[in-house]
Amino acid sequence: MSISHHASSNGANGDYHDMLTQNIKAYFEDWIFLSVSIILEILSAAFDQASSPSKSHYALIGMLFAIFAVITCIWELIHKVKRERAELGRWRMLWWFYHPPPNSTLFGTFPDILALVGAIPQCIFATVQYVYHGRHADNPINLCLWPIVFLFCLVGLRLIKNQNRNTAHGLMLTQILISCD
Repeated sequence: MSISHHASSNGANGDYHDMLTQNIKAYFEDWIFLSVSIILEILSAAFDQASSPSKSHYALIGMLFAIFAVITCIWELIHKVKRERAELGRWRMLWWFYHPPPNSTLFGTFPDILALVGAIPQCIFATVQYVYHGRHADNPINLCLWPIVFLFCLVGLRLIKNQNRNTAHGLMLTQILISCD
């Protein structure tokens, strides 16, 4: 109770408390998006495996899950652009989002972009599977595990990133508590 009293009575500590609250909210939002993406990719792959020329409705369901996975990745990127107040700007020949000044760095991390790039092949393979099974033909592509494996690698990267972030926030919180005493 004394921690929240100190944090709200001191301006600098109140700012840190607000920043910490925003970081915790962003942390949970990131994990929700990642969890939904993993579930959709797994369901898409499972329905692709269950489908056959005589059970083309499973291929349709798998394709829909794959489309939802791509939409989820796009939604996550849009959400992060809004949350971080990124601005559209020109980078060489391409238009891209930048963090607001004074940073003005390119928006998006390598895993963020690759999550979308990983979801797109699953969507393509699921669509090809649906088309082949709709024509009662065998699909030449049996299973695309790459997006699922990649998403699990993203989980590992986020765990490492969040562990490093939590360590830094813990050190800052310790310094604030010491300065309040």
